[in-house]
Amino acid sequence: MDNATDLRIIKTRRTIRNALVDLMSEKELSAVTISELSARAEINRKTFYRHYRTISDVVAELENEILSEFSEIIKNGNDSLLNIGAVFRDISALVERRRDFFVRLMTYNHDLFNNGKIKAMLRKTLSVSLRKAGAAMGEQSIKAVSEFLISGVLALYADWFDNNCEGSLDFITEISVNMATGGLGSFLSAAELSAVRLK
Repeated sequence: MDNATDLRIIKTRRTIRNALVDLMSEKELSAVTISELSARAEINRKTFYRHYRTISDVVAELENEILSEFSEIIKNGNDSLLNIGAVFRDISALVERRRDFFVRLMTYNHDLFNNGKIKAMLRKTLSVSLRKAGAAMGEQSIKAVSEFLISGVLALYADWFDNNCEGSLDFITEISVNMATGGLGSFLSAAELSAVRLK
C-alpha cells in the first residue's frame, strides 16, 4: 500500500468519524443509520463497509482517538501524572480545544469521563507514578488514592459539561491541581513532592 492510498484511507475514515459526530449533535445515536451516515460523509455504503462493520465501530474509534490524545498528554508529562500541574493544564487545554467534539460524544456516552478507558488509563498512570515516587503506602492505599483523585478530577470536567460548559476551565484546573497536590502531600514528603516537578 503506497502513501497516497494510506492518506486516502485516513481521510475517508476521518470524514466518516466527523460526519457521525455531526449527526450525534442532531439525534440519538441509535437513530443514525449507515445510509444516513454515508450520505453525510458523501460516500456510498460500500465505501463505509470497506472501513467499518457497524456504527458502533466508528464510535469505538472516536473514543480511541480521545484516549490517544490523553495518552499523548501523559507522555509529554514524562509518563508521570505526578507532574500534576502540567498534566492537568494540558488536559484542560485539550477539553477546551475539542469542546464541541466532547459535547457531542457525551450525548452518546455520558460516562465518558466517569468510567471507561480514560479513567482507567489515568488511574493506572497515577498508581505507577506513586510507586516510582516512593510513596510510603501499601498497594491498597495506592489504589484507593488513585481512584479517589482521578474520579474527583474527572467528575469536575463531567460536571462542567453537564452545566453547558459554564464557568472557567482555568478554575477547574487550579482546583484540581490544589486538591491533588494537597492530597498527595499526605503521602509524599516535601522532598518527594518537589522531585516530581509540580508546576
